[in-house]
Amino acid sequence: MQRYTAEDQIIKDFWDIIHSLPEEQQRRFLFFSTGSDRAPINGLGSLDFVIMKNGEDSDRLPTSHTCYNYLMLPPYSTKEKMRSRLLRAIQESEGFGLQ
Repeated sequence: MQRYTAEDQIIKDFWDIIHSLPEEQQRRFLFFSTGSDRAPINGLGSLDFVIMKNGEDSDRLPTSHTCYNYLMLPPYSTKEKMRSRLLRAIQESEGFGLQ
């Protein structure tokens, strides 16, 4: 597995997508990727969040390893495809179902 860099276009597109989401969807994304819908007590800057390249462009949804705060993101061919797959992944994530 390989990390993306901040200079990769897919990462710039990814953050554009996340910042354009309403707060509720941003919370769902945080839950999907970290297992919690709340920021750490020291703020999001203290979160060690890693976005890893996951295979090639495909119709697969992004996945996450919540214990390690890893987002496994395929290199989607378009920003629109990435947005569609991200939204589907965060809308259908359930976690462990604990309250």
